[in-house]
Order: sequence, then structure tokens, then C-alpha cells
Amino acid sequence: MRRADQTPQLSSPGPARFTVHGVADGLADSYAGLIDADLPDDIASLVLLLHQRDAVSRKRQGDGTVSSLPSKLVLVVEDDPTVRELTVAMLEETVLDVLACASAEEAIAIMRQHADEIAMLFTDIQLAGTLDGIDLASLTDAAWPNVHLVVTSGGMGHRIAELPDRAVFLGKPWRALDVFRQVDRAVRAPALADR
Repeated sequence: MRRADQTPQLSSPGPARFTVHGVADGLADSYAGLIDADLPDDIASLVLLLHQRDAVSRKRQGDGTVSSLPSKLVLVVEDDPTVRELTVAMLEETVLDVLACASAEEAIAIMRQHADEIAMLFTDIQLAGTLDGIDLASLTDAAWPNVHLVVTSGGMGHRIAELPDRAVFLGKPWRALDVFRQVDRAVRAPALADR
């Protein structure tokens, strides 16, 4: 669901998009009964995350629900509109909300605006603009060390050595399962470490 009042206003033109739904949308009541249940840690953290994600979605839709955590976003940076839309459509089915753009410059503006909300950066190496995905990953690593970095490319694998140590590289064509694993690492692994 696209809402005009949630599209970031940026100085550079581009197809930045913000969605407020994923698998948790509308399911808070279903998960609420499981929050206090005796579940394995990984299942309990997922149930809590899904419940909180739905609360964030309902808050944005104006029903007064309050979430204890900020929204969690994934920022997709891809200059190919078809690949970008495919990636956004796939990630909309996760517990993360999605922002998308075509250039590193636009991504940096978005990250400045949503610094505390972004859980994962998913970027191609080849991008529109003067900076590429490796530049973006390096800048993100320095400025926002809590953002999980996933870098992808179909033909620039020789530059993997230039990536920050904590960045994950996925060659194109990547598999949806591999991307979903990275979402899991970006969102659930920190919560599990705190337990």
C-alpha cells in the first residue's frame, strides 16, 4: 500500500517508495496471545517482532496503536527499475517496511532522514549517480554501523575485496531465500543476542 504522505521528499528526483505492510499487517491480535507463551527463543523473538511490526503499521494508518520500537526499514538501492521493483515486491513480504531508490546520493539522504529506523541496506554495486554501491556500503559502515549491509552485483564480483568487512555479498542472480536470510540476520539476530 503506497501512501503519498509517507514518500520521502528528496532534492533529487527518483522513485523512492515507502510501504507499510508485510506479513505482519493485520495480525497483531493473532500474535498477541502467543507473546507470553513458553516458546523457543527464536520463535518467541519472531512472534514479538511480528506483533510489534503490525503495531507500527496500524499506528501509521492512524488507529492509535503504539509500538514500543521504531519501525524497521530495508533500503533497496538499485538503478534498474525492473530489478528494483522485483526486490521491493519480494521484501514487502517480510517483516520490514521498504524504501527504494536508484542512487547512492538519494540513499544517503534517505538514511539521514530515517537513521534510527533502517535495519538493512540492500544495494547493487552499479548505481545511477557518481557514487557506486561499494562507496555507499563504505559510507554506511562508517556513519551507521548498526545497519546490516548487503551488496549485490551481476558483474563486479572482482571488487568484493573493497567492501567493508561486515558487508555480505550476494552475486546476481541472487535467490530470494538468501535475501530472506539476510533480513533475518538484520532483524532477529540482534534481539537474540540480547536474550
